[in-house]
Amino acid sequence: MWNKGLRFTQNVAERFRTVDLGKHVTALRESVDIVVVGGGPCGSFSALAAARQGVEVCVVEEHTEIGTPSHCAGHISIHGLKTLGIEIPSNMIENKIRMAKFYSPSGRELCIDCKKPVTYVINRVLFDQYLAELAERAGASYLKGVSASSLLVCSNRVQGIVTGGSEEAKVKAKVVIDAEGTAAGLLRRSHFLDWRESAIVTGVQGYSSRATDVAPESVEIYLGNDYAPGFFAWIIPTQDGNAKVGLATDRGNPRTLLERFCTKHPVASKKIQNPLGDVSFHPIPLGGPLSRTYGDGLIVVGDAASQVKPTTGGGVVFGLTCSRIAGETAAEAVEAGDYSSRFLSKYQSLWKEKLGGEFRIGRLTRQILNGLSDRKVDRIFSIGRWLHVEDAFGEITEIDFEERILETSLRKPRAALSLVCSVFSSLLP
Repeated sequence: MWNKGLRFTQNVAERFRTVDLGKHVTALRESVDIVVVGGGPCGSFSALAAARQGVEVCVVEEHTEIGTPSHCAGHISIHGLKTLGIEIPSNMIENKIRMAKFYSPSGRELCIDCKKPVTYVINRVLFDQYLAELAERAGASYLKGVSASSLLVCSNRVQGIVTGGSEEAKVKAKVVIDAEGTAAGLLRRSHFLDWRESAIVTGVQGYSSRATDVAPESVEIYLGNDYAPGFFAWIIPTQDGNAKVGLATDRGNPRTLLERFCTKHPVASKKIQNPLGDVSFHPIPLGGPLSRTYGDGLIVVGDAASQVKPTTGGGVVFGLTCSRIAGETAAEAVEAGDYSSRFLSKYQSLWKEKLGGEFRIGRLTRQILNGLSDRKVDRIFSIGRWLHVEDAFGEITEIDFEERILETSLRKPRAALSLVCSVFSSLLP
């Protein structure tokens, strides 16, 4: 396991609040092997992978505290984390989820009970800080409170970054790993790669201090264009009786829709307390990865590369999978003294080999879902209830990989029949 023997220290949150800009900025005036832009999970995991190869890595993070502000619900596959070699310390786990309750636009319910936990609800602030802690222990350094204003491009090759703020500085690097998130400011401004904004939905989430009639081990998903057009709404309980409540939408005002969901939805409004606290917003790219995620001296990972599940908007497991490949490839480039796009193209080949099929299935599924009217969704729920598909899907143990879920499900006659009937139903007027 990657972090065998490493444990999260209780004072890590306090350590990440300290910033020594003078010392770090002076150090960064010199050349480093790899600069990672963004101290979120993907940035830190890339830094960890590279630092473990013995190269010099520096992470530039615009916020003064790692993990804040937090935008993510922190609902993450247990199997996915284990595959990545990440052992979550118990103090970060806010809940363990084994059930999923789906509600159709008219309020029909389908419940899938996997019998044992398949996902964690984690504290994303502590999780982000934990990955940064691991990267630092492996040798990576962090510069917090400083933003990267642009890529440093010379002779049509990325050779570092330019930091913004009160004291602008050029930071030369052999490879830049762009992990800055959905905003993708460096790519937008530099036009170095063919970055495009595709299928963006806006997520909004708050906290309810009291959730009633919500099973403590069950996440609830609500479909319907009246409340979450183009995506879905959710209620994710925590062990203390609170809940994370949110939705994402491709149109309309997210805050207004969330208010409507909390107060008007015939099922959800009876379960959650409104108004919600700590409301935050976050864009989520659902269009699948960029056509090219590398260039001369540059690798792009995570939300900046749109490496997000088109079906659920989950970006942690897929993003970290790509980030590990990114860090290892960048370190290999440093060791080989070759920072060309030809060499760095290995990164894209490897993540496509691992996740390319998942993204293709995810995009197709998202297109089908977006084409369904509320009436058709209700019809599919009716078919599922009639066929008792809850029993067929109850043996699912991992939720990140649609290819495996589809392959496993099609071995069960009831699930296969349900899928055929659902597809046929979606084609009817």
